[in-house]
Amino acid sequence: MFNRLIEIFLKFPGIGPRQAKRFAYFLAGQDAKFLKDFADNILEIKKDIKQCDSCFRFYAGPQCEICSNINRDKNLLMIVEKDVDLENIEKAGIYNGKYFVLGGTLSLTNSKNPPAGGLRFKELFNKVQKAKPLEIILATSATAEGENTSLYIEKILEPLRQSQGKHIKITRLGRGLSTGTELEYSDSQTISNALKNRK
Repeated sequence: MFNRLIEIFLKFPGIGPRQAKRFAYFLAGQDAKFLKDFADNILEIKKDIKQCDSCFRFYAGPQCEICSNINRDKNLLMIVEKDVDLENIEKAGIYNGKYFVLGGTLSLTNSKNPPAGGLRFKELFNKVQKAKPLEIILATSATAEGENTSLYIEKILEPLRQSQGKHIKITRLGRGLSTGTELEYSDSQTISNALKNRK
C-alpha cells in the first residue's frame, strides 16, 4: 500500500521519487482524523469543481465566469497549456479576451502522430471555427515542448486561416519569457511584457 501511494504521487505534475516518498511518509505520520479529512476533500473535488465546455478550464460556481462575461473581448483567443497558466495570466491583469486550455504540451517524440487523448486539438479547431476570433495568441511555455505545440497548432489551424482569408491572426508571446521558462512560474510583469510584445 505504501509503494502504491508513492506511485500515485509520482503521477502528479512536477513530482519526482524523492518528493513522492516525502508525501507518503508525511501521510503515514498523520492521525486518522487528518487522513479522513484529506480523503473527504479529495472526494469532494469532483462535486464542487466543474469543467467549462467552452474553454475547458476548471471552475467552482454556477458557471465559468470568464466565458460568461460579456465584457471580455471575444475577438481575442489565448491558448494556454494548463489551468495554472490561465490563472497566472489573469493575475497579471492585462488580458481581457477569451481562453482555451489545451491540456498540456505535445511531446517532441509525437510531433507527427499526436496522442488521441489528453490534448484538445480537435476541440480547439472546432472552437476557432465556431467563434471566429480575429486573433489567436499562442501562450505556450518557452520550452522545446511548448514551441513544438505552437507549431502544431499553427499547422492544424492553417485550413481555417486560408478559408477565412486574413481574418485570423496568429501571434505568440514576445520577449520577456526566457527560453526554457514555463508560463506557470512567470511573474506578472514578465507575462505583461510578453503579452505586449507578442508578434
